[in-house]
Amino acid sequence: MNGVFRRITYQVMLAVWLLCAVSVNPCYPAQATQQTPAERALAEQTAFQNALNGIADSVVRIEPSGLSAASLQGAREGTPTAGPSSGLVVGADGWILTTEFAVPSDIEEVVITLPPKKKTTGNTKQSPKRLVGRVAGRDLNRRLVLLKCDPEEPLTEAQFVPQENVRTGEWALAVGRVWDLYEPSVAIGIVSAVGRCWGRAIQTDAAISPVNYGGPLLNIEGKVFGIIAPLPAETAGMSTGTELYDSGVGFAIPMHDIIPLIPRLKKGETLKPGLLGIGYSTTDPINGRPLVEIVRTGSPAAKSGLKSGDLITQINGQSIQRIADVRHVLTPKLAGDAVEITVQRPERKAPLSIRAVLTGKLPPWKRSMLGIAPVRQPSKSNAKSTEEGVIVKWTWPNSPAEKAGIQPQDVITGAAIVSQTNEEDLPLRSITSSNELAGLLGGLTTNTDVVLKIRNSKTSRKVRVTTASFPEQPSNEVPEFDSTNRVTPPPTIVKLEIPEVAEPSWALIPEQQDGPPAGVLVFFDEPSGMLSEKAVTAWTSNWREAVAHYRVALVLVPSSDSGSWRQADLERVGKTIGALSQRCKIDPTRIAFAGSKAGGTFAWLGANRFDTIARGVCLIDADIPRRTRIREASPDRFRWVLFGTTTMEKNKEEGNQQFQKTMKRLREAGLPVGELSLGNETERASKLCQWVESLGVL
Repeated sequence: MNGVFRRITYQVMLAVWLLCAVSVNPCYPAQATQQTPAERALAEQTAFQNALNGIADSVVRIEPSGLSAASLQGAREGTPTAGPSSGLVVGADGWILTTEFAVPSDIEEVVITLPPKKKTTGNTKQSPKRLVGRVAGRDLNRRLVLLKCDPEEPLTEAQFVPQENVRTGEWALAVGRVWDLYEPSVAIGIVSAVGRCWGRAIQTDAAISPVNYGGPLLNIEGKVFGIIAPLPAETAGMSTGTELYDSGVGFAIPMHDIIPLIPRLKKGETLKPGLLGIGYSTTDPINGRPLVEIVRTGSPAAKSGLKSGDLITQINGQSIQRIADVRHVLTPKLAGDAVEITVQRPERKAPLSIRAVLTGKLPPWKRSMLGIAPVRQPSKSNAKSTEEGVIVKWTWPNSPAEKAGIQPQDVITGAAIVSQTNEEDLPLRSITSSNELAGLLGGLTTNTDVVLKIRNSKTSRKVRVTTASFPEQPSNEVPEFDSTNRVTPPPTIVKLEIPEVAEPSWALIPEQQDGPPAGVLVFFDEPSGMLSEKAVTAWTSNWREAVAHYRVALVLVPSSDSGSWRQADLERVGKTIGALSQRCKIDPTRIAFAGSKAGGTFAWLGANRFDTIARGVCLIDADIPRRTRIREASPDRFRWVLFGTTTMEKNKEEGNQQFQKTMKRLREAGLPVGELSLGNETERASKLCQWVESLGVL
């Protein structure tokens, strides 16, 4: 039915277009308004064919000249691999624009097949001409690649649509040249949106596939809107762009953005996304207030003078209301671009204008700490306590905070980073929540001096503390959640049912009460299929005390198959955490994944999939996949990695060597990596729940 409705929609739109053409163009006869359905269909066909014929000589086929490592990895991960794709002529002397889908980063040469042309006599066509195309430049932000070949005669360049003529509702023809070298392929739709993919792309409902990648998106006149590219739909959890294969959602990079960059690409430049180096403490990365909490040390933001606590109100003259507005302005920018940022700073009445030059790579980051574990954020009924500052719950043993004399129940009400300013005159930022303190500290490196304003029941004082490296090994001195409560209410087993999921997850949650939220430990055991309540009760019997004492919700996710974990199981994890949040208040700073053996490896994959919420991952008697991608640590993507063992026996030499390589890879990415010896089930439960509590240390 969708195809029928689309066909009807196209015919109606074409009829409207023809009517408009008649009213403004005397070349159309007046009787066009009286067309029969057959005549309208013929006019539609003619319009599409004319547009396609006009671009045909400018669309080429692109083939990698060899098998790349990227294509091999793509095959293993079940995503479409790099292969034949399309390209567009953007220079008569042999300049071809395509996407990194056809030319991955480890390929420098490709085979370009030019469109065959008719001979001067008869209707026979020439044999296709194949040329070597060499990579001239790359735009890593838009995933585009500029190639250079040496044709015997000038190539046919396409005509482009001006920016002011790119409008929603326009006809859109997605063109490619892969399967038939003599005739380009075409998929028809409309321009369904502009400014998508954070301001980098035009969206179309034409059926886009790898055949079209690198090819043009045309208007009804045969002019090019943009280059079709597999950009990611990040807000839908899609990171590669190939997930949208033939879905009715496709993207094209506007030519009005590409054309100014072509001279730089011809010079051999690699254009990188422009990075500012800021972060936010809000849990809503779309509609949250653009209040800067994290400023990375050594970043353009830090060098320009941006500070934690600044509220962004304008960028390059554009009004900013939410975080999404910031991303729309900054994402299309490249390294080296300058931006004018207007902020409202708490201690100033007038807005402050700051100029920053974006960079292509931020300085390496490893999380530092002072060693302060704040009291968990209270519920709404106790919200007043958050306005008084950050209450210290406990301090990490032998940490800078402990050495400075900071004690449990001390309240941190202000903080500032020490620079060249005299410490006595240093303006302190008011701290009202642990999120604000975490934001201020989040972008700092080790050996950075911080002044804290602290008060307790007796005094108010300033303390100078120097940040230290985040610990790798968990502490055995983590206090219980409420050591004064002699009778801890028993936890409760709940079924986390999700309407569209057949196998429900289970959770052992602390007794419900009006108070601070719980930490979360998502556990993956060896695959066994659906879990019964009886099995869950038996499995969690050794966890009940630890869950209650450290206020941690234990979540058990079953495998959909009794013999293995599958990709579909990963998709359920996020929904399961959402279902848990309906039954139990969650502390977002204390969410961890853990698993045993095959479940341990799967826990790593889960932490990768939900890397913005998983603060820790523990692999018990397991290792990470050898070819897994390890992302560099950043303030918004921090993860404490533990390798747990349930036996004291030494690993075999070969296994130990592989384990050491894994540890080295993780540390090089800036992740703290530790080992945890686990004894019986009760000891395992206690140590892992203590570790979840430790994830909140600042």
